[in-house]
Amino acid sequence: MNPTERVFRTMEGKPVDRVPVFCAMVEDRTFNEVLGKPLIPQEKLLNNPVARFVLDRWGQKLTRNLFQAELNRALEKRIRAQVELGFDAVWAILDETFVVLDSKTMARFTGSLFNLQPDGFGSMTYMYRGPAFKSRDDFLSWPHWPDIDELAHRSYAFFKKIVSKYGERTCLFGQASAYGIQESLLWAVGFEKMPVWIRREKDLVQRFIGFNEELCLKTNMAMLDAGVPVIIQTDDFAFKSGPIMNPKLVDELFGPSYRRIIRAVHDRGAKYVLHSCGDNTKLFDTFISWGVDGLHAYENTSNVDIFREKELHGDQVTIVGGVGVDYLLTDRSRDTEVREEVRKLMRVLAPGGRFILAPVHSLSSIPADKLKTMLAAALEYGWYPLPGEKEERP
Repeated sequence: MNPTERVFRTMEGKPVDRVPVFCAMVEDRTFNEVLGKPLIPQEKLLNNPVARFVLDRWGQKLTRNLFQAELNRALEKRIRAQVELGFDAVWAILDETFVVLDSKTMARFTGSLFNLQPDGFGSMTYMYRGPAFKSRDDFLSWPHWPDIDELAHRSYAFFKKIVSKYGERTCLFGQASAYGIQESLLWAVGFEKMPVWIRREKDLVQRFIGFNEELCLKTNMAMLDAGVPVIIQTDDFAFKSGPIMNPKLVDELFGPSYRRIIRAVHDRGAKYVLHSCGDNTKLFDTFISWGVDGLHAYENTSNVDIFREKELHGDQVTIVGGVGVDYLLTDRSRDTEVREEVRKLMRVLAPGGRFILAPVHSLSSIPADKLKTMLAAALEYGWYPLPGEKEERP
């Protein structure tokens, strides 16, 4: 059974030979350990006066030819590292929805500002600074709205190459927009002001949602044209303590767009997975009503109970996740702890299918050895029939 067949049959609730294992993105440290490449000293670049001068003067002009090109090369390395580790499915995010404004600032095309800063492991990362849209005029005069058709074309070209290289060795989960519709709006107007925008600027909010829906639709279709079998979308709808907004309002504002997006993916015979951090317990029914095939995250450090969700929704949606990244997949844990957690997850979540083992998130600090331990344990404990199950082979 090849990886894509294993993933598809799992999401359809059909018998498979074993539980698939998905990688939630490896960062620079991990893929350099796997591929034997030294870390690129991007942190030194940020601290170099000449480099800072160049970025301050020509950052916007260099974005595509320098930053995006380098990010795309790094993305291919991430995919290659995940494939070489042996994952059944890998997450490939093509991130071309930003512009570097200067040596300290990155802007998302959809209206949010981020600080460029070291990640503590020799590379660069970005952290949310604040919204770009503080008024109606800011929205209407924003100069960085992208050409969606051009982004779709670039998405097709990139993923066509990736599918030709790795499509037979792994099941690619493709994403070509950095954030989902709700999260993009949240970053663009700010947490505190989002309720105000929803009430007082309804026309702009609907324009924003419509723009992001079109962005998702067109880049998704481009990835499917390139041969990507699964679309995944990040959209964090919850804090660790619960939903960011009332579930009824979530469905009212974003449900129509997501239903159309997911229907279009299904019409092409592909699958759709939604990644949402935090405690989404009160939102799972909403997500399932949109038609998602899988849900990823179920963060251990939030209030969500993944085992309870298996009981409630295990026959309606595929659970993707389970392995914590805050302790288990770090240098602090012991291999025996990782193996025991994987064994427990397999014992409780795998019966009946619709479970894909995965880290709940990605972190720069995940060492490759811990991922190898997780994979080895999955291959030991994840074969069907599981202990106590009747024999049912595909």
